[in-house]
Amino acid sequence: MAEILNAHGSKNDIFVASLTPRDFASAADLRAFVRNLCDRKGPFGGDGVYFYDAGTPVPQAWFFNPDGSAAEFCGNGMRCLGRVILDQRGLDAATIRSGPREYTVRRGPATPGGVRQVVLEHPPADFDPAVPVVAGLSPAVEASLPELDPALAFTAVTIPNPHLVAVIDKYVESDLVAMGEQVAVQPGRFPAGANLSVLLPLAPEEVFVRTYERGAGLTASCGSGMAAARAVYSRLHRADPEREVVVRNAGGMATVWLRVQGGQWFPVLQGNATFVYRADVDPDKLARAGPREPADREPFPDEIRAYSLLDQENAERLRAAGVETA
Repeated sequence: MAEILNAHGSKNDIFVASLTPRDFASAADLRAFVRNLCDRKGPFGGDGVYFYDAGTPVPQAWFFNPDGSAAEFCGNGMRCLGRVILDQRGLDAATIRSGPREYTVRRGPATPGGVRQVVLEHPPADFDPAVPVVAGLSPAVEASLPELDPALAFTAVTIPNPHLVAVIDKYVESDLVAMGEQVAVQPGRFPAGANLSVLLPLAPEEVFVRTYERGAGLTASCGSGMAAARAVYSRLHRADPEREVVVRNAGGMATVWLRVQGGQWFPVLQGNATFVYRADVDPDKLARAGPREPADREPFPDEIRAYSLLDQENAERLRAAGVETA
């Protein structure tokens, strides 16, 4: 048996498991485990899985999307995993390796309502077209992609997940889904795949961001999408890089700014890392078929209650701004 932790950042719910890909008999079993664990028709359900090995000075982590595909990292998931590592080691800051890069996580201040927060420092935002995010996009500038929406201009950025970001003046969820699906079905045009985000300014230091994620679809929030959109916001001269901007999404909110160093922008994201429940699973059984009976869970009622109040406040702010999300 193995213990899994269900946690979320802005309701992007991620499983954190003290397992490694080596613990599975094959890559197919690993992918099946992830799909069955994340299947919302089963006893659990989630937006991805972070596996980790804490047995080294710098913990190694591996992230998988709910369809079983691998991604370099997950911003919301990294905050949740970061809190696990910080709690395990009794530290205020730690470094975690996910994919080929290292990420710094720090304890952030709790909100007035008691929601626990973690600060995540990203690698520099990369607008360099030498990184083949999207074939044909102009270097470090906005470009039109008429097959998605001829009225919008998109900026490509890796951070380090590949993103396309467009600033909009009205949010229509069906439009975002349609564009995200277009990106998913054009492997020639989008060779590395891409997450597609739209950014709606709400106030000088407040924006709404929604992301259609490769391998996951439309989720309540996307951590790397918030960071990528914040970098594009400054790229388009809408906010000074080091200014803190509140980024709201369907599942909550975070604060994002850009640390300027050596002519580069390093996105810093501060947001919740909320524990929801713990449960025991049989990895082999879950990889083979997945149980369909209800699962025993050990919930974190105080954390759930505290976040519910923050979520309600965010929903009220979005309604007041005329933003409608499913």
